Amino acid sequence: MKKFVVSMFSLLLICDLSFGKSFSQGASYVFIKQNKLYVARRNSDGSLGQALPFVIRGISWSAATRAPDSGPNPDNREETVPYGFFFDWPNRYPQGHVVFLDWMRREYFNHYREDIYLIKEMNVNTVRVYIDFGLDPEIYQKILDEFYQNGIMVILTVASSKEDIETGRYLKIVESYKDHPAILIWLIGNEWNLSNLFWGYESVSESAAAVELVARKIKEIDSGHPVSSCLGDKFFDDDDNNTIGSIVENVPTVDVWGLNIYRGESFGTLFADWRKVSEKPFYISELGTDSFKTEDFLVVDKFKADNCSGYQDQGVQAEFVIGLLNELKDHLSVNSDEEQCLGALVHEFNDSLWKVGSYHSDLGGLVDYNSPEGYSYKRYNSEGFYLPGSHPDDVANEEYFGAVDADRKPKKIYYELKEYYKK
Repeated sequence: MKKFVVSMFSLLLICDLSFGKSFSQGASYVFIKQNKLYVARRNSDGSLGQALPFVIRGISWSAATRAPDSGPNPDNREETVPYGFFFDWPNRYPQGHVVFLDWMRREYFNHYREDIYLIKEMNVNTVRVYIDFGLDPEIYQKILDEFYQNGIMVILTVASSKEDIETGRYLKIVESYKDHPAILIWLIGNEWNLSNLFWGYESVSESAAAVELVARKIKEIDSGHPVSSCLGDKFFDDDDNNTIGSIVENVPTVDVWGLNIYRGESFGTLFADWRKVSEKPFYISELGTDSFKTEDFLVVDKFKADNCSGYQDQGVQAEFVIGLLNELKDHLSVNSDEEQCLGALVHEFNDSLWKVGSYHSDLGGLVDYNSPEGYSYKRYNSEGFYLPGSHPDDVANEEYFGAVDADRKPKKIYYELKEYYKK
């Protein structure tokens, strides 16, 4: 008997032809009850399926990898402007962050078929995205349809800056996306309690007030999805207003909290820490480590690792992540009424070579004259954050966190997660 071999591209093309019609039957119904997440999936005939407990078995997805030297002006597509280094500076137009966000949204569309195929093969049921897919229905519908047809739900960030809030853009996103069955949870911001200057406000207290306002506004137009916000791991601080406990108390409208957790090979006291500050459920919005083994580095500005040397060690990355997920099992609310955790998302799907040298991660410099390999936004860089005890080598190498590399070649962690999420 002859074997029939179908390429990945052919499979993707077949899927696209078979599922060309956009979902218009309405949203899935998502709710929280007794610290458990329930999802009633929308069927193709428009009916709702049975509401079943849902455990987040996920990964974060930022499709961008290598940044180009230049690209279209977000305000005038016929004009070409500099890309690569996305810093803001006086008289730059459009400003770097505007170019960056536009590029990131377009990269979702450029990679969604290939990436969603690989994500599905990993047995993931949830992705978290850090910005939306834009307001063009020809784009966001296709991406969301592809997720839903592959059994994957989306935690969608609707506001990632003060600008998003003050312009009301987040409301347009919610209004546009809310009836799609792939939406699981609305997400406001990313660990803004650690970087309120990036968020755009003068203090954590101001940021918290903004999140509370956004959460209320979202609920006025959509009651069918929980509202979430993501915090960095700061249960203790010299300023009581900056602690997770204070934030949760002052933002009562948020239904479920996301926590980015990097405490090393164990969660330690995390679950007890959360229980002390809130009765609400939470999910781990980021966990993981990178695949670069840093052997030597120079500490700069207390928390940056420069002049890093080392090598790839995909085995350590895989062992580290699976160990944390195994520990998490005993703390899932679906398994015990005493627990509050809804699941976790591993950070992240693909390696992101644009990060070092970008304003976004605050690593690297504006120029890279000495490298024969070109600018840092096109190639792997070993700089990272010095975070003692958080990672196997104490350094988070920002460009190596992916389950696949920059060319979408799966790493060891990809196969380990595929087996783990299959259970």
